[in-house]
Amino acid sequence: MRILHTADWHIGKIVNEFSMLEDQEYYLNQLVDKVKQLNVDVLIMAGDLYDRAIPPKEAVTLANRIITRLIKEVKIPVLAIAGNHDSNERLEYGAELLETSDLFIEGTLKKTTRKVTINGVNFYLLPFADHVTIRKLLEREDIKDLEDATKVQVELIKAEMNLDEVNILIAHGYIVNQTKDSVEDSESERPLSIGTAEFVDASIFEDFDYVALGHLHKAQKVKWDKVRYSGSPLKYSKSEVPHKKKSWIVEIEKDRLDIEPVEIEPLRDMQVIRGSFNTLMESESKDYVFFELEDKDYVMDAMNQLRRRYPFAMGLEYIGRERSDVDAAKQTQQTLQKKTMVELFEDFYATYNQETLDTRQKSAVEQIMHDVQKGEI
Repeated sequence: MRILHTADWHIGKIVNEFSMLEDQEYYLNQLVDKVKQLNVDVLIMAGDLYDRAIPPKEAVTLANRIITRLIKEVKIPVLAIAGNHDSNERLEYGAELLETSDLFIEGTLKKTTRKVTINGVNFYLLPFADHVTIRKLLEREDIKDLEDATKVQVELIKAEMNLDEVNILIAHGYIVNQTKDSVEDSESERPLSIGTAEFVDASIFEDFDYVALGHLHKAQKVKWDKVRYSGSPLKYSKSEVPHKKKSWIVEIEKDRLDIEPVEIEPLRDMQVIRGSFNTLMESESKDYVFFELEDKDYVMDAMNQLRRRYPFAMGLEYIGRERSDVDAAKQTQQTLQKKTMVELFEDFYATYNQETLDTRQKSAVEQIMHDVQKGEI
């Protein structure tokens, strides 16, 4: 079976006041056309179909149009789960009826994880829910965090799972190989838990033949080739500029797994451009751009001027000025280290009283400092 693993479409997302809807429409239509060429049997969307719980109507219209193309035009089943950005109940609306059209959407958590079998391959659809919701539903007081919750959910699946068959888990969460440093996250990902750990160790999923993950926006594997994030289709923050966005084609049989990337050129790329203001004004770009200005002084109305040549400019930092501030701080520290305690007190007194110490006051301070050093005070 050939599966296209995608996730984190975030339809309707706004990045630095720019709507990404036009870019998403372009990308997703290109994706549908690509699927036609790749002989795909199933498409997975592993959570965060939308960017917010109540998406704008334009986002819903686009999602409907793309999924309809996949099912009616390409004629493949689509399996989707709710992510932490989605509204579980809204996403699942009409799911039973849509199942008859090969659209399998699992929005709300169930005691028994939904299994969909297609051509002999079992797909387990595990929508995102916080550990408190899972603890209440499963009546397990021993669940203290998301890792505990995931362990319990997986154990319940494994109790009925036939290990001789191909078993694929679709899930949405922060999966790591023992530590957070084993994976790369980004600024645009919303935390999954408040007050408790949000990380889940990949070893929990060892018995599955493939685990299609959503949440982290960089395409990457976790511990094994069979546990993967597809990442988001587009760059949604400055931290994602280095990412090479892709989805995965997963060709799978029992004891055989082949994975290849699927890359699509976006309507606009996202990049970071560094240089002086005058140098930047000599070029132009239609991409989304974050500027890092090397100028030591502020430039009047810099962003508006830059947007005449970079209409999709998203942000601006004065890194040259930051360096100057750091150098100034270092210089100040060096200067302070050279001054005596009396001189430092003189500076402090002058700053807060707007006058200098007179001879009598200075003598008193010198005597106090002398007594302190001798241990008499």
